[in-house]
Amino acid sequence: MLRGSISAVILAVCIMAAYPAMGALNTIPQSGTVFIGEQGLDITATGVTTGSQIAWFGPDGQVTNVPSATVSIADAQDFYASSAMFSSKTGPWFTLPGKTLAFYIQDPTLDLKVMDTSLDFTISPTANWIPLGDAAGFRIDTNMYVMSNRPGVSGAPITIRVMGPGGIEYSSFGSYRLKNIPVDRTPFLTGGIWFTGSSDYARGTYRVWAECNANDMKDNYDRVGKTVSEEQTFLVQSVNPLITTKPTTQATTGVTIPETTPPTTVTQPPVTTTMTETVTETIPVPTTPTPTAAPGFESIITIMAAVFVVYAVRPGRR
Repeated sequence: MLRGSISAVILAVCIMAAYPAMGALNTIPQSGTVFIGEQGLDITATGVTTGSQIAWFGPDGQVTNVPSATVSIADAQDFYASSAMFSSKTGPWFTLPGKTLAFYIQDPTLDLKVMDTSLDFTISPTANWIPLGDAAGFRIDTNMYVMSNRPGVSGAPITIRVMGPGGIEYSSFGSYRLKNIPVDRTPFLTGGIWFTGSSDYARGTYRVWAECNANDMKDNYDRVGKTVSEEQTFLVQSVNPLITTKPTTQATTGVTIPETTPPTTVTQPPVTTTMTETVTETIPVPTTPTPTAAPGFESIITIMAAVFVVYAVRPGRR
């Protein structure tokens, strides 16, 4: 019997050590913040009592004689901020009849980003690849960090869900636990906690998102961007997924030349003429004119020849 009691005490101590921020998560201080979807809240510290009413005068909190809305409190130690009642009535709520500020109602917001801390870039639809061997981490943006103002609470309990290839879910990266991370500021950065080169992590497609179920708020108000972040999908592998095929043509400048339709081949007839054609241009060379006889000279010679013939054939000449 004693052993059983000791075991129970040890178990309780271990649970408290593992979740130190959960001790008074449901206790709302005066002027504290309540998020839509939370239930089982103790709001007695805000001045609200069981059976009383709280009033809403508008989002700016300007108190007037007649409130815009009132809500009756059935149990001040078990308050539920339902979306049906409060989704359109965020802002300050006051006690009645005193009209003193009790608490604020806010619509929760939650966003998660995956960071490659080795190369310092954020995973996105156009950069959805973490090179194998890089370190990765997470960035959480949320307005729920103000839960750290509640007594004994170190931050809003945000859980990062990581689903690997084959449906394997990772609850931690090394010694860094992914469940109920106490987020006390925004943005909240985990730093490089995931070393993708380790053999503990499969290569392939991963899905990651964040959620907060503080005081059953996600169970009651399961909305993307509110109590659960938008899912991120990316690859962890050594090959860049943007490189799908090898370029068909490589230029010396490193620029890929797009493939074009080859030109139509035209067959030329065989050439039979001389490959080199020489053009000779004849330039007339001036010549010396042939001398001609003086006028009458030819006639004198002709007469002399005739005289000689006559003299030679003359009768009686021996």
